[in-house]
Amino acid sequence: MNAPLPFQLQISSRPVLLIGTGEAAEAKARLLQERDANITHWHTAPSEDERARVEQCNRDPQTRYVLVVVAEVNAWTEALMPWIESERMLVNVVDAPQLSQGFIPAIVSRGRIQIGIGTGGSSPVLARFVRTRLEQALPQGLERLAEFADRWQLRVRQVIDTVSTRRQFWERHLSGPAGQAALSNEPALADSILTAALDSEHKPQGRVTLVGAGPGDASLLTLKGLQRLQEADVVLYDKLVSPEVLSLARRDAQMEDVGKRRGHCPTPQDRINERLVELGGQGLTVCRLKGGDPYLFGRGGEEALALVQAGIPVEVVPGITTASATAAATGIPLTHRRVARSVRFITGHLALQQAETDWQAIALKQETLVIYMGFTHLKAIAQRLLEAGLTAATPFALIQNATTPRQRVVHGQLGHAEVAAGKLCLEAGPILVIIGEVTGLAKELGPEASAVLKTQQTNPLYWLQSA
Repeated sequence: MNAPLPFQLQISSRPVLLIGTGEAAEAKARLLQERDANITHWHTAPSEDERARVEQCNRDPQTRYVLVVVAEVNAWTEALMPWIESERMLVNVVDAPQLSQGFIPAIVSRGRIQIGIGTGGSSPVLARFVRTRLEQALPQGLERLAEFADRWQLRVRQVIDTVSTRRQFWERHLSGPAGQAALSNEPALADSILTAALDSEHKPQGRVTLVGAGPGDASLLTLKGLQRLQEADVVLYDKLVSPEVLSLARRDAQMEDVGKRRGHCPTPQDRINERLVELGGQGLTVCRLKGGDPYLFGRGGEEALALVQAGIPVEVVPGITTASATAAATGIPLTHRRVARSVRFITGHLALQQAETDWQAIALKQETLVIYMGFTHLKAIAQRLLEAGLTAATPFALIQNATTPRQRVVHGQLGHAEVAAGKLCLEAGPILVIIGEVTGLAKELGPEASAVLKTQQTNPLYWLQSA
């Protein structure tokens, strides 16, 4: 990956060379002064003696210049570049990324919390746009929370000796009453809460969260789902979870693929249940990541029961169901007063396998039928519905990889289901089946929805402009 490595450079009381004049130089001087750097500022071309003094400092690691900032590019500053290179000093040249070894990012500052937003020197303005959004999102008292954590860091290390257990401790208390007290400038209360927590017998307690990953678009993951995903030591994920969502997990999290494929079930459901209990029993924070919603054909109920019976704390974070997300992305309303007064969710393979399935109750003209895992058996399902009373002209839609850039939609009629099915391949991604008159509304609503979606996706400043 050809991208710079973000790195925090300690410059307090360290020599820094600032070269040039103008607004950029003044801005960089303020930035360096705020961080207590020992600044040498060359406003004009340096003399031989001035260069010699820098060279002398560079011979000693304790006095060596840690950074050179060139604030303007002109004849005399360009002439200095070979000398800077020969002195092997880290250099940043304002608005000249091709001459720079490092870049000074746009900075969100909350005391000890410093967030740098960099673009590798390619677009400082875009970095400032992002900084504006972060400034709005982060509380002004965040530095008090950092100071509180720093003050207690050594004590917590002495009491809690494992990294994963310490992480759980801090996650619980920084986001709990102690953290809120510190954020609200009540340090005595924050200290008393943490003292009580450390004085009590501390045992690592694992917990498992069943998180609905939504339909595929990472931006449709809920805020709580994102939080639980990024807290997890271990992530067990299904095949339906998109790569974009998986990329949001913590970099050091252990990732386990327990997804089932058609005709291939490397990790049976019973084994998944056992694994969740096993990991939770080890005191780990576990995220069980499921496509759509855990409690809608996701077997979340089975996993939650297994955890409760084993005494492992479990939380369920709902996700946007694939049905509702697909409807929104394709212009197919699941209900409409004129053509569909209700909606029914079924699974295709179970409906066919169960002898007691009441196809007469399912085949209702003014009801939308959403079939999960029904593509493989679409021809047989269509035949049962026709036998139960639906007409051959009943429209339906097949939606593959809904809400992602790989989304495909195929429309058809129930009497010719195999024709529409022949246009898609299940290996290319999951397919949802929607049957009913509402699918015909996509002709009116689909293009408008697609145009809005396209505008949002192709305009890189869409989300910035909403600040």
